[in-house]
Amino acid sequence: MKRDFRDWLLGFSTSFGITFLGMMVVLGTVCFVSYSRAQNREQERMEAAALHREPDTYLPGAEDRLTLLVAGRDGEGEEPDTYLLLGFFPDRGKIALCVLPASTYLEYGGQGSTLGRLWQQGGLRYAKKGLGDYLGIPIHRCATVGPKELDALMAWSGGLLEYDLTAEIEGERKGRRLSMSRGRWQLDGQRILDLAAYSGYKGGERERCDRAALLLSQLVSRTLPVFLEEEKGKGFTETALEVLDTDLSAADCLQRKQALEFLARLELPAVSAVFLEGSLSRNYTVYHLTGDCKARLGEIYGDPGTAPKWQFSAGEEEKAVPVEEPVQEEKKPLRDSGTSALQDSGWPPMQEPGALVPPG
Repeated sequence: MKRDFRDWLLGFSTSFGITFLGMMVVLGTVCFVSYSRAQNREQERMEAAALHREPDTYLPGAEDRLTLLVAGRDGEGEEPDTYLLLGFFPDRGKIALCVLPASTYLEYGGQGSTLGRLWQQGGLRYAKKGLGDYLGIPIHRCATVGPKELDALMAWSGGLLEYDLTAEIEGERKGRRLSMSRGRWQLDGQRILDLAAYSGYKGGERERCDRAALLLSQLVSRTLPVFLEEEKGKGFTETALEVLDTDLSAADCLQRKQALEFLARLELPAVSAVFLEGSLSRNYTVYHLTGDCKARLGEIYGDPGTAPKWQFSAGEEEKAVPVEEPVQEEKKPLRDSGTSALQDSGWPPMQEPGALVPPG
């Protein structure tokens, strides 16, 4: 009897062990297969996410900065009457524009001069060097633009520029009659340069330059989205390098391609006009920037981390006044802006530069 019980117990234990071992093997196999499938699904999910994920966020740096001095003139060989200081600062999310008259006073080589006079002596690159040294800012490149070149560039962003003119224009410029009433206009390159050079504003040179800066700011703002489309951005860059008289290179543009796209995507306005402050000399031929204006230009266009060349004690700084509030008592005579401001100012010959009339 006892033997029968032991035999039964041994048979039961053997059967149970075999069954339990079989169940463990099956359970382990199921767990392994489930884990493998989960791993495969996770790997597939990660691979799919890698294929569709956004590229790493791009943030421009100070090395992407570029400042240009752009001269506007009507035709080949003519003297520019308007200079644009264009600062490309993507690390600050801004493009800064300041328009300066050809009569802007500066000191270069130990002598007083003007932008226009430096252009007469050595061209735009010489004027670029003189202005940069005087303000203590880097001006990396320069370019000359006329009506035809401006039209070619504007064609990439829609052609004519719609603009609300808030002042009546009546006068002459280089033998052509200018007559534009207040209202909405569609401007081509010639009209843009005419408005930028018009000398009949009540606020004189200061108002002219401020209005020109606002007009050109609108034009640049309209142009920025071009760089969000590969073909248009490439076409605009190639056109600029082809039609402009400039030392800007294809490498300069290619290096800043991402920075241009970055600015074009910003929701806030990326283009800012820098208002001018100054006064004319007694004979209305030389425009002297105020100390505050020079300090502000140095701060805006200077290298990051570099102290502006022009520094003044607290209380000396004056706030910029928009064009709607022109300088009081500045009455510049109306004349054809094609006449050189230096030819009728009593300047000595170019090879013997003399002193300027002190600020009035």
